[in-house]
Amino acid sequence: MALTRPLPAEDKLVLLPKNPGAFFAFWSFSAARAEAFRAGTLQPEVELRLSYADDKAHAGSRRISWEQLSAYLPVPAQGRVYEAAIYAQRGGAWERLLESNQASAPSAAGLADERAYASLEFHKRVAP
Repeated sequence: MALTRPLPAEDKLVLLPKNPGAFFAFWSFSAARAEAFRAGTLQPEVELRLSYADDKAHAGSRRISWEQLSAYLPVPAQGRVYEAAIYAQRGGAWERLLESNQASAPSAAGLADERAYASLEFHKRVAP
């Protein structure tokens, strides 16, 4: 059975570990929230803030356009658990809009020369 109308898009922020040195964050805003940015109710530059999950201490941040919808953040310390939040300015004050899931920053193993990442292209075999 098909839906009679599409479900409304929800605001969401997802934090994923890319490798031991970086997180990838992506987000989406509902139509109402996007309209608040377009109308100027919310300023177009948002701040993506990274914090430690255990004590909520600030771990890093990056300012970007709300329309970018994704960003990379450096991992401050490996082996820790983090969460992210998006803040926007409304009337000159920063307002928390979204919170992410918690994500662990994996620990790099071995010496620097042993830590290499290969793409799937590297592992692809050519058919005979």
